[in-house]
Amino acid sequence: MTAGIHGYSLAVELTPHCNQKCDYCYNAWRDDNGAAMRQPSTAALLGRLRRFLNVIPVERVTLTGGEPFTRHDLFEILDLLRERLIPTQIISNGGVLTDALAQRLATYPISFVQITLNGPDAALHEEHVGAGHFPRTLAGIEALRSHGVPVVGCVVITRKNAQRLGEILDLWVSLGVEQVALSRFSPAGYATVHTAALLPGRSDLIAAFDQALPFAQTGKLVLEVTMPVPPCMLDLEAYAPIRFGFCPIGTKFQEFALGPDGRLRNCTLHDAPLADVDLLDESVDIRGLLGSPVVTEYRKQLPAFCEGCLHASSCGGGCGAASTWVLGGREHPDPVLWQHLDDAFGERLVPLRKKPLSPPSPL
Repeated sequence: MTAGIHGYSLAVELTPHCNQKCDYCYNAWRDDNGAAMRQPSTAALLGRLRRFLNVIPVERVTLTGGEPFTRHDLFEILDLLRERLIPTQIISNGGVLTDALAQRLATYPISFVQITLNGPDAALHEEHVGAGHFPRTLAGIEALRSHGVPVVGCVVITRKNAQRLGEILDLWVSLGVEQVALSRFSPAGYATVHTAALLPGRSDLIAAFDQALPFAQTGKLVLEVTMPVPPCMLDLEAYAPIRFGFCPIGTKFQEFALGPDGRLRNCTLHDAPLADVDLLDESVDIRGLLGSPVVTEYRKQLPAFCEGCLHASSCGGGCGAASTWVLGGREHPDPVLWQHLDDAFGERLVPLRKKPLSPPSPL
């Protein structure tokens, strides 16, 4: 394997279409439900995936979207991954899952299906994802569990739900789920327009993790914070055994994103491709893409504020994609931290929380 290339995992965005329009969605195309992004054909999807798998050792594939269960050919993709013996997980909102789909899915070696609940009741959950989706999501979870398909929960921690995280985790426990990803809101793509309304502050995160800690300590739930929380914001060790993750770009844990347009990106939150090329093009050097400076030099681009920090090499200033989307570049650390460091930026968020936001633009 070429030095610096790991191909540890790959997120395949099967479709730009989704049955929901979540305020926290990081898809760049969500505003028009993917109408401007061409739906990839079955042949294109399989061709791109085969080309990648033939070249890069892959330890895990994540099928995502859009909503992956809206694709009629999902099981053809699963057939290929089963043939290659590649562990596969699926990220879904659960809203289109039927008993028949779950029954068929149970015949595949799926690691898990991850589904998000952002409130303990319809009102709070649907405030994030749109009206009418709470009962459909619960039905999807029940269908999966009734057929023995492993379910991992997810909660996107926002300003709106941080104070009620304990209630949401209680709901996950009641549903028989044993593992939950705490994905604190990180503004990217469509979600940038909702930065002010959803971006949690330090006090929100403290309230959320204080509620989550007893679930982890008692073994009720395995909890992992999947979006980075800069350790200069909180004493993360105080929340053990909750696991906290950091941006994996440029490490062996990186999960590259393969978009519906066939282009590779550093992760699902990033908009810019590693190169403006479709993997269907036989001339594309996939190893070269993954070993390019866009990947290997990424962690060296530290925000000035982070220089000299003991955590700089692992934290990297938080989510660089969010910094790029909201602040215009990686000169500043993650907006979740920057709101407490830059008075001008923090003050701009306050009035925006009290009125509808305009279309996405750097704040």
